[in-house]
Amino acid sequence: MARLPTGWCLATGPLPAGDAATPWLLGDQQVLIEADKRSTFTDHAYRIATADALRNWDDLQFVWQPDRDDLIVHKLQIVRGGETIDLLAQGLKLTVLRREKDFEQKTIDGLLTATAPIEDLRVGDIVRFSSTIVERSDVLAGNGEAIVDVAAKPAAIAQGSVRILWPRTLPVKWKAFGKGIAPVESGKGSYHILTQAQPIVKQDEMPQDAPIRFQRPPGLEFSTFPTWSDLSRTVAPLYATQGTIKEGGTLAAAVDGIAKANSNPKARAAAALALVQNEIRYLYNGLANGNYVPQAPEQTWTLRYGDCKAKTLLLLAVLDRLGVEAMPTLVHSTVGDALPDRLPTLAAFDHVIVQASIGGMDYWLDGTTAGTHVEDLADVPPFRHVLPLTTAGSELAALPLREPARPDVDLHIAYDQSAGTAFPPLFDLSFTMRGELAARLATLKEQATPEQLRDMAQGALGDFVNNGQIHTRSIEVDAAKGTTTIHASGIGNLRWIRDEPRPYLALDGLVSDFEIKADRTRAAWRNIPVSGGSPSLIVRSMSLKLPQRAGFVMEGDVQADMMIAGFALRRQARLAAGKLEKTETVWTSGSEVAVNQLPAVRAQVAAARQREFRLRAPDAYPTRVEEIAAAKKEKRLGPLLAAYQKAIDDDPEAANGYLNRAAFNIGIFEPKAAIADLTNAIEHEANAEIYRRRAGLHAQIGDFRTALADVEEALALDPGDETAFAQKVYLLTELKQYDDALALADEQMAGSKDKRGWVGLKAETLGKAGRAAEGATLLAEALVERPGDPGLLNNLCWLKGTRSFELESALKDCTRAIELSDESSAVLDSRALVFFRLGRMEEARADLDAALKISPSMPASLYMRGILRLRGDDRDGGQRDLALARLQNARIDAEYADYGIKP
Repeated sequence: MARLPTGWCLATGPLPAGDAATPWLLGDQQVLIEADKRSTFTDHAYRIATADALRNWDDLQFVWQPDRDDLIVHKLQIVRGGETIDLLAQGLKLTVLRREKDFEQKTIDGLLTATAPIEDLRVGDIVRFSSTIVERSDVLAGNGEAIVDVAAKPAAIAQGSVRILWPRTLPVKWKAFGKGIAPVESGKGSYHILTQAQPIVKQDEMPQDAPIRFQRPPGLEFSTFPTWSDLSRTVAPLYATQGTIKEGGTLAAAVDGIAKANSNPKARAAAALALVQNEIRYLYNGLANGNYVPQAPEQTWTLRYGDCKAKTLLLLAVLDRLGVEAMPTLVHSTVGDALPDRLPTLAAFDHVIVQASIGGMDYWLDGTTAGTHVEDLADVPPFRHVLPLTTAGSELAALPLREPARPDVDLHIAYDQSAGTAFPPLFDLSFTMRGELAARLATLKEQATPEQLRDMAQGALGDFVNNGQIHTRSIEVDAAKGTTTIHASGIGNLRWIRDEPRPYLALDGLVSDFEIKADRTRAAWRNIPVSGGSPSLIVRSMSLKLPQRAGFVMEGDVQADMMIAGFALRRQARLAAGKLEKTETVWTSGSEVAVNQLPAVRAQVAAARQREFRLRAPDAYPTRVEEIAAAKKEKRLGPLLAAYQKAIDDDPEAANGYLNRAAFNIGIFEPKAAIADLTNAIEHEANAEIYRRRAGLHAQIGDFRTALADVEEALALDPGDETAFAQKVYLLTELKQYDDALALADEQMAGSKDKRGWVGLKAETLGKAGRAAEGATLLAEALVERPGDPGLLNNLCWLKGTRSFELESALKDCTRAIELSDESSAVLDSRALVFFRLGRMEEARADLDAALKISPSMPASLYMRGILRLRGDDRDGGQRDLALARLQNARIDAEYADYGIKP
């Protein structure tokens, strides 16, 4: 049993009152540092303030490491109504369990847990318990260290403190982290004492993009190591390799086989690392002082498992036998950037790797990862800082920034858009990974079902093809190259922008989405740099087969080589023989950005965006509807429809394939084919949206009753669907059930916050019911409440134009709406109709041309311009416009006939 100094535990006064919001009435912790022995005393009191707290109470648990720790339970009490019930004195026995709670994470820690089942616990009781854990570590060679967390508000502790003691003769250094920590130093007898009350003040909120060292929880550190070099020198003997490989054994034979097969030191190191990574499975063993001391290489080789320490020592022994200079190196897997601000302690690290020197270059080798290839050997891990362990002692060192020899991810997509820019392209994609991710994917290939592979490929790769649909996929493992590649084929999506005279495709993957969002406006944040993120190298390349039409050109930074905020951004592109080829490389170095550099970085990004890489279509390129009409005439859409069929066949029980093909058929103006696909989709996955979409298609072909039945189904599934109610009003109107349509519009209008849409719909219904003047009055009243609303003004102009009344005021309404609209093509179309009614054909034609310049495929404007062209002796042009309008809207002749307008 451990011996503790008499009276070293802090005496605590009366418990504070507390309340339900702060159930922890007391939280005291005291740490006694005595060279390589550390004793930690804790004293807690918890109030069972509510019935819910009682229901959720768990038995007390005390956890310790039996091979190097002693557990002393001092106190187990219930304080009830001023009376103290001593459970230990009453004979409460603790049950000791070995739980291995992290076994599934390949960890055996050997921890024991003593549980204390408390009987007759009641609401209002206070549970008081205290214990001490005495820890010893021969590894520290007489040195002491401690890391003590300090609770900060809003931690639910009414009162607490941390107190650290050490003999005055022990050279302990200490350091505090966190806002509001101001420990009081004192002395008692032969001990130096540091005391800090808790909880301390609430810590400042940190920006999410702050380096991890700025996000460290508050606490105190203590160490007797004078320098990092002393720590390095102390721990280094644990990794001595001399005599650790038995001559004539199987391990020696395996190493000698590597030497015989490889004369190059780098190749030998790669083979040694592969041996440790592939032949030895990972299993953390914290038993028998194993949290610091590695197991022997021969034992690791025999057991065929080991943790980072065991794998590191094995790799060191193998490299030593191969004549490769190497040493163990301590790292922290997640907070390595904070190490320079910390005191030298062994607890500052959670991982150990090998640092090898080959040909004057340093290599960092991690035996716990997988899939490292000889080409990747020089990659620098993301640990930021390392502590080499040498018998002479080494200081903490920063890892260099070094671009990997091979990309972590290499993505190539070959698009075929030869059918036209109006259509989704076919694609073949390859997604190549290396390293640990490649190894995991290789395992997945062996274990995944075809269904799992399909879902994984669509989920992982769908974004790369703009949510396109994959119909074929496979996984290829190249052991020689250390890579795994997902291959996929399908039909994707490239969005050509048509808001300029010549359509263009934005293809800048370097700066289009590049953004430094860092917020340093708070005074407390002004000196916090922006984290550079995890280092990575990504290569994205594409090829794009274009329609057979000359004149496509590249714009912007065709060739680029920029360094912005620690990101190296490079592009190479060429356009030849109707095919674009482009490669973009993004190396994230991980370097931080200082706050004073942010303005310059943002200026760099803004300037680069002015040179965004684009592919521009030729002059006089067909409009979207012209391209669709030509492709249908020339029967160029067969391969696309075949791809959609493959996607359906790939997963025939899923609705998604039918929905995607339905969207394509809608886009090429084939409503009947789309209806068939939506019908199939409903059989697999019925929902309100699909019924609404099918209703709209039935309406397009004039089947209003079937459309109404679909809308009723949609409303049955989603009774609050406003879009479906609007469809119902429209369909009732087309079925000449005007009273029902108007009643429904009134009902919806009454419950709507924004009534504008319902006002416009009701006005349109009144117009079709022969009550256009009432519709105009309704719109005028709405404009009194929202004067200058361009939508309402356009509705009023359109109603007057289609029903041919108050035409002069209609002109004023439309003109005013044009002045107020951000997108005026619809209003220009309305005003053109009014000019047509007034016989002012030149002005009508000018408005139609202007509308079609903004929206080149708008069917209403094409139809009216076709009529004007026919009347102006441009028969070919008129027929062409009418054909394009009819292609998009099979009922457009009937709709305009209702207005009294015919070609």
